[in-house]
Formats: sequence, C-alpha cells, structure tokens
Amino acid sequence: MKKIISIIKSLKELVYYIFQQNKTTNRLKDLGIDIEKPINILNINKLKVTPPIYIGPNANLYLRAELHIGSGTIIGPNLTVHTANHQYEGHAVPYDDIYIGKNVIIEENVWIGANVTILPGIKIGRGAIIGACSVITKDIPEFAIVAGNPAKIIKFRDIERYHENVKS
Repeated sequence: MKKIISIIKSLKELVYYIFQQNKTTNRLKDLGIDIEKPINILNINKLKVTPPIYIGPNANLYLRAELHIGSGTIIGPNLTVHTANHQYEGHAVPYDDIYIGKNVIIEENVWIGANVTILPGIKIGRGAIIGACSVITKDIPEFAIVAGNPAKIIKFRDIERYHENVKS
C-alpha cells in the first residue's frame, strides 16, 4: 500500500511539473519568445524582452533583478543566468539571507552557445557571440566573440558584414 501511495504522489508531482512548464512556456510565447522546454525561471516578472528571441531547452533564469534580452537573440541549451549574489559580509557565515541584485542586459542579435553561465550585473553588447561552455564574469563589448572560463575576447565580428546582414 505504501508503494502505491508513493507512486501516486510521484505521478501527482509529475503532473504538476508538466502543468507549470506548460503555463510558463505559454506565458513566454505570449511575450514573443520561441522557447524549448523545460525551463526554470525564478520570478518571470523580472524578464524583459524585445522579440523575436529563441531560448533553447534547460534554461535556468534566477531573476532576483531584471534580465533584459534584445531582439534577434538566439540562446543555446542549458543557459544559466544569475541576477543576484549572496551577501557574504553580513551577519552569517558563509553568507546571510540578503541578496544583492544586479540587472543583466543582453542586447540585440546576440548568439549565446550551449552551457553558458552569465553572472550578475553583466552587459553583453549587440552582435556579440558567446562560445559554448563560457562563463561570463565581465561585460562583453559589441561584436566581440568570446569563449572560456572566464570568457575572454578571441576576436571581433566583421562589423560591415554584420550591418549588411541586419539591413537584409
């Protein structure tokens, strides 16, 4: 009998998870985001977008401050964005229950590869390319191509070609 109750409880949790995923996905689609499931968003109201945008599966958006994503941005699978950090100089060790929020801004026409992590307070300039598995710890200038942990500039896009492609 305990096994049956455990199975029923697990099925109930699965149905609730699927319901929440569909609810979140539908809300994001209403915002003009082409989204793949599953997605995990803490505080969807902090997400500010200018469509069209594509976000691949398994995105984790921990939004205690705002995340702005510009038009034409394409994001690969397994993105993680943090918009806050713990206060480690507070009243507890290793940190207290206060979060220090900093907005993250991703400008238009940015391409973010798979398995990228973006830390709080980052601005990624328009037309930038973020290589797979990169950890973004500093602002990324416009048209930069970066990769690594921490991400470093490898080179810059051909700006004339970029502008020609945007026009067409």
